[in-house]
Amino acid sequence: MAQADDPARAVRDGAGAGEGDGGQPLYARSPFSAAKPRGRFRFRFTPPNVLLVVLGLLVGVGTGWIVQDPVAAPATPSPAPPAARQAAPLAPKPRPPVKAPSEKVTSRLPGASGTPVLPPDSAVIRDPSGVTLAVPVGWRREVAGSVHYRSSDSPHSRFLRFWPLAGTRTSATRALRVTVASHRQRPGYELHALHPTTRGSAELVHSYDSPRTGQRLTLVQRVFPTTDGRRHVLAVAGPAAEWPRQRTVLETALRHFAPGEE
Repeated sequence: MAQADDPARAVRDGAGAGEGDGGQPLYARSPFSAAKPRGRFRFRFTPPNVLLVVLGLLVGVGTGWIVQDPVAAPATPSPAPPAARQAAPLAPKPRPPVKAPSEKVTSRLPGASGTPVLPPDSAVIRDPSGVTLAVPVGWRREVAGSVHYRSSDSPHSRFLRFWPLAGTRTSATRALRVTVASHRQRPGYELHALHPTTRGSAELVHSYDSPRTGQRLTLVQRVFPTTDGRRHVLAVAGPAAEWPRQRTVLETALRHFAPGEE
């Protein structure tokens, strides 16, 4: 009786009664007891709890599907390598093709250089008036108001004449118009050209029928300045059928023309 009233013994006996043969602790309460266990979570299979579990599973599966779906959550493109991020160099602008320097073609008249070329049928002479010029070979000098060089076989149809132009106020073109006015009365007169050539120079080309020779003559006449500050007139005549030989004779005379020294 004394032993049953010993609290310490009762505690020891209760503890020993909770152990099995293997030394494992035995539950002192029934698992179906309505009392809440202390210090341990127990899930209760109630409709609200089951519903919460199902909703949690659905939310977890849906979240995983959204994260893995490439349409709903497109993957962020990986940054381009440094070489790809650099701006591509601009293509060089096409340059216009470089033209090769073209050779400058200069056509010089005979005698344009320091030593003019003299045709074989002409000769350079120094006239007694002091003027130097080139005349056809065999032509003879004659003075009749002005200096003439005439052909020996046809002196009145082939000739060259020159003289100094008086006055300085009259232009070269106006001086030739005076010549036209004086020749207009000749039979069959025809004016072909009257125009300036170079600075201070002008040229006249005209034709007429010569009663003395019975031929139609063509004359070319040039007014030009000379190195002595004066101006001279040079005229060449010949049969109209021989044109442009008259111009050739005139150009040859001009290339070698030099006024006399006073």
